[in-house]
Amino acid sequence: MKKLSVSLIVISMLNLSACSSDDTAAPPTNNNIVQTEETAETTETTCDNVNCESNNKTLVEQIFSDVINSNDTGPLDFLVHETILQDSIDFYAALTANKPDQIATIKHIVADGDYVAVHWHYSNTPENDFTESARVDLYKITDNQIIERMNFSMQLSGNTASGNSVFSNLYDYGTGLPNNDVAIEEENKIMVSDFYVEAFNNLNLEVIDELVDENYIQHNPFVPNGRDGLRNFVASFSASANISIFLTLAEDDLVWTFRSDSPVVDLWRVDNNTNKIVEHWDVF
Repeated sequence: MKKLSVSLIVISMLNLSACSSDDTAAPPTNNNIVQTEETAETTETTCDNVNCESNNKTLVEQIFSDVINSNDTGPLDFLVHETILQDSIDFYAALTANKPDQIATIKHIVADGDYVAVHWHYSNTPENDFTESARVDLYKITDNQIIERMNFSMQLSGNTASGNSVFSNLYDYGTGLPNNDVAIEEENKIMVSDFYVEAFNNLNLEVIDELVDENYIQHNPFVPNGRDGLRNFVASFSASANISIFLTLAEDDLVWTFRSDSPVVDLWRVDNNTNKIVEHWDVF
């Protein structure tokens, strides 16, 4: 049995893409998504309190501890809805068969309404954040079972433009404390989504100066640290990126954006004391 290493950070996440946070938009067709026929069109949230979201996190964590890291698809019988059970068994059986010595390490996890998203590292050297793959899994849960699943994976190259790993948490609040008022989470969803579309679709550099911290911390493999690094990256675009977002999740100081135009997930940290975007991760 493989050992599970879990870093649970109750936060929301940052990304290099943007658009409206319309949760009813169709998800991307080129991602590995599995959903039940009965729930594919459902947009209402059945999980609307902290206890329910905490239970959903616990359920999803079992995918990593009891399935992936134990090389055992048996627990899927009660974790996953019957309509996507066989596909899930096939997926996780192939995953662990192809990578029998690799360990899944949760780096960030968010629960927001019916959704749980996990940013995780899959490697046989989990102590080295630059090895193997970075992944994001998105789950929708109803009645204590996973009814939809989407998986994103990015092979790691061993280095980044910033020198930061694609997983590390480097922002320091100093002598201050994060302001994690629940009401701010919804405001952050709107702010980050609007920022994303303004910057990348409208090539608006002024919004970067307004909303991104000067010492912005970057975990994207190709973009250096700092607001100027992001500014130069956006300025290199010759036309709109045509980014659209089908789902935005938030918890504490992180916002997660899921794009419908491309298989990209971004995680953004917002310092709620300054209303600035201060850190970013992505998987594409």
